[in-house]
Amino acid sequence: MRKFKLFLSLKAEEKWINLVQETGYRLVKVNPFLHIYTFKKLNSESDFNPYTRIDFHNENMNTNKYLDYVTMFSDSGWKLVYGSRHGGAQYFQQKNAQSPRDIFSDLESKNLPRKRFMDFAITYAILFFADLFVLIQAGYFSWRNLFDLKNWYLTPGLWNMQGSMFWKAFLFETPFALLRSVFFLFFLAMGIYYILKAIVNGNDVRDSLINNK
Repeated sequence: MRKFKLFLSLKAEEKWINLVQETGYRLVKVNPFLHIYTFKKLNSESDFNPYTRIDFHNENMNTNKYLDYVTMFSDSGWKLVYGSRHGGAQYFQQKNAQSPRDIFSDLESKNLPRKRFMDFAITYAILFFADLFVLIQAGYFSWRNLFDLKNWYLTPGLWNMQGSMFWKAFLFETPFALLRSVFFLFFLAMGIYYILKAIVNGNDVRDSLINNK
């Protein structure tokens, strides 16, 4: 079974994965780029249904360091479902029923992945907004153009043309107009998306400190 799902926080993602697993499925694969989660149905109700926990790293590790990292979790009763030494979310599952229910031993270590994720989200938000600023400064697009479709087109005198001449010029430039607007809207949407991720994960850290969990 495959499911597509977007999340703003690691806490919400982890909770959702475990809720799906409680229905008799086990997470077996994650595609973080397409946000697709693959679950395999358990053979019977007696099959061990593990908990899944998420760690997060915003830095690259060399091969040996990453192997030590995965081995450390393995020695504690957790196996890696998906992860990369280049950073990002690392998905771990209990090996058996005797494994601890959490990969973190205290509140500080539990909040560390959320803080890393927040820093990661802020960095990407800055990058996307910087790209947006470059597009605006270079004159490829402007806030005014966003709501005036006529300004998407740069052909001089286009809207004064008539008949076949207008349609030829209009149809010729439309792909370029859409391309300019798509890039603008993409950078805007992604910037907002990562800002929201940073805010939500920051709130999760604050709430955990208040509630001590």
